[in-house]
Amino acid sequence: MGFRKPDLSDAEQAIRRCISEISSSYNDGWTSSACKHDLYVLKSWLEDEYSRLPHFVGEEQWEQQRLIDVLRKDEHARTLDRKI
Repeated sequence: MGFRKPDLSDAEQAIRRCISEISSSYNDGWTSSACKHDLYVLKSWLEDEYSRLPHFVGEEQWEQQRLIDVLRKDEHARTLDRKI
């Protein structure tokens, strides 16, 4: 039968729904805080598990691209702040 790569779209949708609930003006701080805590626990677990995975050729490129994207986003935000 062979390898079948898991579809992560359900996980992504669940995370997006949680983010939406956190940002919703219909929820109080208690509800939003609980949702954010759930995301924090998930993030922590994922980081722990990711650190145990084997290293593959080319991973540095993923990490460098992520860093570039974060820095560009930060620079864009600072540029917008200066215009205000």
